[in-house]
Amino acid sequence: MLTRLAFLLALALAFAVLATACGGGDSEQAPSTAVQTPTTEAQPTPTVTPDGVVTIAAVGDVMLARDLITLMDEHGPLYPYERVLDLLRDADITIVNLEGALTERGLPVEKLYNFRTPPRFAAGLTEAGIDVVTLGNNHTADYGVVGVQDTLAALDDVGLLYSGAGMDEAAARAPAIVEVEGLRIAFLSYTDQLVNMFAGLYQAGVAYADVASITEDVGAARLVADVVVVSIHSGKEYVDEPTAVQQELAHAAIDAGALLVLGHHPHTLQRLEEYGGGLIAYSLGNFIFDLDAEDLESLGPRAFETVVLYVTLTRGGIVDVRTVPVFIDPFENRPRLATDDEAVAILRRLGELGAPAGE
Repeated sequence: MLTRLAFLLALALAFAVLATACGGGDSEQAPSTAVQTPTTEAQPTPTVTPDGVVTIAAVGDVMLARDLITLMDEHGPLYPYERVLDLLRDADITIVNLEGALTERGLPVEKLYNFRTPPRFAAGLTEAGIDVVTLGNNHTADYGVVGVQDTLAALDDVGLLYSGAGMDEAAARAPAIVEVEGLRIAFLSYTDQLVNMFAGLYQAGVAYADVASITEDVGAARLVADVVVVSIHSGKEYVDEPTAVQQELAHAAIDAGALLVLGHHPHTLQRLEEYGGGLIAYSLGNFIFDLDAEDLESLGPRAFETVVLYVTLTRGGIVDVRTVPVFIDPFENRPRLATDDEAVAILRRLGELGAPAGE
C-alpha cells in the first residue's frame, strides 16, 4: 500500500506541475491523487457477493469559534464549508475532529486558549455532509462539565455520531459505529494532551490516549465491527515530524487490529505511513480555523496547507488511498480547493515528509 501511496502522490504532483506549466496557476481546480481506471468489458455477475466497499473522507482540525462565529452569524452555518462541500460529500462517511465545545454556558477552564461555539451551529456540520465527529482532544472540555454536556446534546440533536468524550470514562471510550454497504465501522478517539478533564469512573471529560486503553478498546471494537478507525490527538504543534509517542500510540492501535489511524493536534501536515497492513496519517493539519493574512505572515503557509484524505476499504483491508489538496483562504477564514501552485507545494511537501528513514 505504501508503494501505491507514493505512486499516487508522485502522479498527482506531476499532474499539478503540468497544469501550472500550461498556464493554470490561478485556477482553483486542484489535482486529486485519484487514478482513473481503464474501462473494461462487462464481466458476468459473480455468484458470491463481494464485501462492501466504503470510502471514508477525513480532514484535520475543525475550530468554529472566535471570528468564525461572526462569519456564520452573517452568512449562515454552512459558511465555513461552502467552498469544499463537494469534497466533504464525496464519500460514504466523512469524519472531522471538532476543536471546541458547543455551548454558551460554563466558565473557561484555566489555559491559554478556550474555544466554544453556540450549539445552534452544530447543524452546519450535518448540512455539510459530516457523519462522525471526534471529541478526544484538548478543547472539548474548555468550559467544564456543562460544556461537555452541552456539546454531546448539540451533536445528538442534529444526529451526529461522536466518540472521544462522554459523561464518564466508559462513554468517552465507547466507539461510534456506522454501518454502510454492509460494513460496520467503529470510530474511537483519544488525546494525550494536557487537558483539565480526562474522563473518569464518575467524571465527564475526554478519553485519555495510552497504549493500554487503545489496545483494549480496539480489541473490544473488533468484536462488534468489521473495521476500526482510531483518531489520536497528540504531538507537538507546528512540527513536521511525529513524536515518538505519536508513533507508539498509532502503532499500538494498528497492532491491536485498527485499519486506519487519523492524527490531529500539530496544526500542520505530517507524513502518511503504512504499518502492519494499516494506514497512519500522523497529522491532517488544520481544516477549518480562523486563520487570516496576519497568521499567514507569522505562521507561514504550512498552517494553511491541508488535504482531504480519502481511504477506500473493505473487510479485507484498504484498497485505495487518495488526497485532494486544500488551502485555508486567509481572506475568507475557510478552506477551498488549492490552486495549482498551492497544490504543487502541498503534494511536494507530503512527498518530502515521506516515510521514516529506513522504510
